Amino acid sequence: MSGSTHSRGSSGGAVVAIAALIAGIVAVGIAAAVFALLIGASSPSAGGSCGSPSAVTLGPPGTSQLVGATEYGGPGDPSSGVVGASGANLLSHPDSYAELGGDTFQTATSIGGLPYLTPLRITWGRRSTIAYKRDFGLGGSPVGGLPRAIDLWWLLAGRLGIPYDSGRWSGPVRIERLTPPGAAAIVGNADGPEAPDETAALDPAGCAPTSLTGVPTTPGERARLLPDGLAAAPSGAPRAVAEIIAAGNQIAGKPYAYGAAHGLALSAIAPAYDCSSSVEHLLYGAKLVPVTDAAASSALESFGAAGPGRWVTLYASASHVFMYVAGLRWDTHNAAGPGDGSTGIGWHPLVRNADGFVARHPVGL
Repeated sequence: MSGSTHSRGSSGGAVVAIAALIAGIVAVGIAAAVFALLIGASSPSAGGSCGSPSAVTLGPPGTSQLVGATEYGGPGDPSSGVVGASGANLLSHPDSYAELGGDTFQTATSIGGLPYLTPLRITWGRRSTIAYKRDFGLGGSPVGGLPRAIDLWWLLAGRLGIPYDSGRWSGPVRIERLTPPGAAAIVGNADGPEAPDETAALDPAGCAPTSLTGVPTTPGERARLLPDGLAAAPSGAPRAVAEIIAAGNQIAGKPYAYGAAHGLALSAIAPAYDCSSSVEHLLYGAKLVPVTDAAASSALESFGAAGPGRWVTLYASASHVFMYVAGLRWDTHNAAGPGDGSTGIGWHPLVRNADGFVARHPVGL
């Protein structure tokens, strides 16, 4: 079955939830029977005794609702594939969700039939993030008495702190329509007001996404170095890229000191940094490392996944680490010759030689 409907289908845990009903049935050749079981499981009883509607109707922008959610994809759920219904590679777009309810964009209406790329703020526990509709799926029976309305791509679920359960996790999440939709609602710029920043209320311990208040943006998919030494986040990049840039702007221009900032929580701003502590501060901006991370540059040789990433690439060795974020280099010194900017910690416009370094990247970026 194609990635647009996932064999386990953006139903994610939905198929698992009714595994007892279809145990021993071979999917090939009886897809219609399986589909009927799924639809039956997702429909309310004739008497409506569960009290759970089969669909959710989101209110106006700024209002939210608690719904049932599942996860899909990842190494434990290979039948879902990595390609969304839109044809997008979901590994390259980890901020993706699927609206449930049917086997086409038109029939997947559990949240009202949202248009492709509709952004939603999704909150689980004390964490919140922005995600985009790139997929759809069949759905299934209610989750804890709530209508099963949304499937979270496994990398998105991970960003929310949901433990990976091989496509079997289910639970409640809160979803909210943004105003206005799109990047202007996520990263402050001149084109529109910023979406409300809920991070302080959601996670006073510093586990929520970095606030993007005041972070400048630039069109396209490449970051831009500004005259004041800060960076503008590309409006066409995932939120995580903007979060990394926001964290870099917090400490750009800080002095370099070997061993500085190690042992300090990454949510704090240190008086000085070295190469690895500064890179880790940026990674923590997108919650890609724990707040207590204090790895040396050599440990970052095994960070994330091997090779360059689409948006973010670390180059690590036993003695140094630097990184590129949307085409702009983050480094602790001028290493690419004249015109490369400040000799201190910060953003640099030129590409430096990476011989002797190991390329790594965050999964999905």
